[in-house]
Amino acid sequence: MAPGPRQTAHAAPPAAPLELNVFRQMAEMSGDAFYLVDSSGRFLYVNDRAVTHSGYSKAELYRMTVSDLNPEYPPERFREFTAAMEHGTAPPQFETITRCKDGTIAPIALSVARIDVGDRFYLFGVVRDITERKRLEATQRNLTRRILHTLEAERQRVARELHDDVGQALATVGVLLHTLYGSADSVPPRARRALAATHATIGQITESVARLVRDYHPAELLGLGLEDTIRTRAHEFARRHGLTLRMSTAAVTGLLPAEHELHVYRIVQEALANVARHAAAQRVAVRLARERRRVVAVVRDDGAGLRGDPTQASGLGFVTMRERAELMGAELTIHSAPRGGTEVRVSVPIPEEAPSAAHLEPELLADEDVAEPLAPVAPATSTQTEPDDTGGDLLAPLELGVFRRMADMSIEAFYVTDYEGRFRYVNQRALDLTGYTWEELQEMRTMDLDPDYPLERYQETIDALANSGPLPLVETRTRRKDGAFFPVEVSVGLFDSNGERYAFGVVRDISARMQIETAQKTFTQRMLRTLEAERQRVASELHDDVGRALATVGELLASLERPAEPIADDARPALAATLATIRGITESVARIVRDYHPAELVGQGLEETLRTHAQQFAQRHTLALDLRTTDVRGLLDREHELHLFRIAQEALANVARHARATHVAIRLRREHDGVVLVVRDNGVGLVRERTAGLGLVTMRERAELMRARLRIRALPSRGTEVRLTVPVAGERTDERRSASGSRRI
Repeated sequence: MAPGPRQTAHAAPPAAPLELNVFRQMAEMSGDAFYLVDSSGRFLYVNDRAVTHSGYSKAELYRMTVSDLNPEYPPERFREFTAAMEHGTAPPQFETITRCKDGTIAPIALSVARIDVGDRFYLFGVVRDITERKRLEATQRNLTRRILHTLEAERQRVARELHDDVGQALATVGVLLHTLYGSADSVPPRARRALAATHATIGQITESVARLVRDYHPAELLGLGLEDTIRTRAHEFARRHGLTLRMSTAAVTGLLPAEHELHVYRIVQEALANVARHAAAQRVAVRLARERRRVVAVVRDDGAGLRGDPTQASGLGFVTMRERAELMGAELTIHSAPRGGTEVRVSVPIPEEAPSAAHLEPELLADEDVAEPLAPVAPATSTQTEPDDTGGDLLAPLELGVFRRMADMSIEAFYVTDYEGRFRYVNQRALDLTGYTWEELQEMRTMDLDPDYPLERYQETIDALANSGPLPLVETRTRRKDGAFFPVEVSVGLFDSNGERYAFGVVRDISARMQIETAQKTFTQRMLRTLEAERQRVASELHDDVGRALATVGELLASLERPAEPIADDARPALAATLATIRGITESVARIVRDYHPAELVGQGLEETLRTHAQQFAQRHTLALDLRTTDVRGLLDREHELHLFRIAQEALANVARHARATHVAIRLRREHDGVVLVVRDNGVGLVRERTAGLGLVTMRERAELMRARLRIRALPSRGTEVRLTVPVAGERTDERRSASGSRRI
C-alpha cells in the first residue's frame, strides 16, 4: 500500500539514544550541501559537501552571505524571503541557482526550514546540485527535438516530391485537356463529356496534391502568420469533412518563436486529424487566443469521445503532441468522455524578452552549450561581523538541536543501522520513500528492504568500511511497503557511538534518472518507429486521395482511345501526350507510396523489394546499375529487413542528391554470420552535405539498433562506398543456404 498520512519521523524514540555528535557526523557525511544562516543571510554552518560544491573553503563561506552565492537573491529579495518564511508563506522547496568560486552558475534544488531559538530564528537549507538532472533533461529535450525535426524533414521531402514530380505534371495535363476540349471539330460530343469529367477529376487531384503539400510543409506560416494559417486550414478541414466550424482567433503572430509557432500549428493539425479519424463529429470549434502571458489553442468536437484516460493515449498523434508541448514548456490537456466529445488544449508560455540566468534554456546546461562562467565574486565582509573560521559561534541552545533537525529535514533518506542490520534511526524522507512507520522499521532489518544485501553481505560491507574507508556509490534497490521495488543510489559511512559501530547510509531515489536513461536508450527505436508511422500515413493519404482518382482518370482517357465516335487525327497527339503524362503521374505517386511504405517486403521479401527499388531508381536517374543479390530470406526478422532496406534506400538517395555519379553498384549477400549490403557509386566522393545530413544520422541509428557495422568511406579512385554488415541471430541449416542462388544484373 502507498504511504499513508505523513508520519512523524520519530513517533517512538530510537532503540538506543544516539549521541548528538552522531547527527553532526551525519551532516558532514551527507551528499547534500547543508547551510545554516541567520536572518541577515550570514552563514553560521556549512558541511563538507557545501565546500566541495561551491569551491569555497569554510573560512571563506563564513565571511559570506546568501546573496554572495545566489545572484537571484540580492539582500532586498532575501529579506522578503525571510519575512515570508516568518509568516509561513514561502515555498519549502524550489529550484534556483548558485554561483561557484570559479564563477560558474550551477542549478540547485533547495529545501528550507525555519529553526526558532528564543526570540531569534535561523534558516536551515539543504541544497542538492541538480546539474546532472538538468543535463539529462536537456538531453531528453534534444532527443525529442530531433524526432520532431526528423518528422518535419520527412514531410518537407514528400511535399517537395509531390510539388516537383506530381504538381507540375498535373498542370501540364490541365493545359493538354484544355487544348483537347477546345478542339470542337476534332472531338465528338460523347468524347467531350468524358474529357469534361477527366478535367474535373484532374482539378480534384490537383487540389488534393496542393492540400497535401500545404499539410506537409505549411509555408504560409512564414507569410500569413500563425492565426491566418490556422484559420485557413480549419475552414478547409471543415469543408472537406462536412463539419460545422466555429472559429475564433486573436492576433498572436510574433508572440512565439517560429519553432513554437510550428509546434502549435502541428498540435492543432493533429487534433483536427483525430477528429476526422475517430470522432464521428458534426461540429468542431477551434480557438486561438492570448491569455495573459500565454498563447492558447483549443480544438473541441462533439463526437464519440475517447475511451479510457485520454492523457495516456499512445497513438502517434498524441505522442508527438505531448512531445511538442514539452519542448515548448507548454501545458497540454486532453479532456474526453464517451459520446461527450473531446477537447485538446495547449497553453504555451510567451518567452520573456530577456530571460534571467536562472531561466536559460536547459540546453545551455548540456555539454555542447555550457555558458561562459561569470567572474568570481569576492566574499562580502564590509557589512558583516566575521565569525570564527570554524563556525563555532553557534549559540549553545541552537547547537543542541540543529544537527538533529538537519538530519530529519534532509531531502535524501538517512538510515543509521547497527552491525546486525537493525534500524537505529531513520529520517522523514526514509519513511516517505518506503511507506513504513518508524515503529514498523524498528522491527525490521536492512535486508528486509534490500534483499540483494543479506546479513552476511551487509556485514562484509561494514568490515570493508572499517578497513578501507568510504566506499564508492552503490546502485541497488529498495522494497516499499506495498512490495514494489524502486532503484536507489546509496553512500555508506561508518562511525562509533557509545562504544558501538554504526553504519550511516544516505539513500537517493533514482527512479526519475533511470526513467530518463531508459528513454534515452530507447530513443532510436522510438524515433524510427515514429518515422515509419509517419511514412505509412503519407503513403496511405497519397494512395487514398490521389492514387484512386488517378486510376479513374486513366480509365476515362483510355476510353477516349477507343471511342464510339472517332476522334480526329489532329487531336490524337494531344490525347496521347495526356495519357502519357497521366501514366507518369500515376507512376510517380505509386513510387512515392512504395518508397514510404514498402509493403512488398512482406510479400516478396527483402531481395526482390531491393531489386525492384534499385532498378526503378537507376532508370529514374539515368544511372548504369550493377546489381547482384543473394536470397537472404529468413536470416533477418521483419524489423531488421526494414532497417536494411531503409539504409539502402537512403544510400541511393544520397547518390542522387550529392554524388553526380553515372554508375552505381549494389550487393546483397551473406558473409559468414552476417548479411552484407554494399552500395557503391563513382561520384564525387564524400562531401560535407553528404556526411552531415539527416539521412546519414538515421542510417547510423538504424545500424546501431541492429548492432550492425556501418562503414561509409571514400573510394581510392573516385566515389563512395556504404557497407553494412548485419549479424544473423543463430545458425541456419547448410541445406537451406545451399538451395539459395545468386542473381545478377
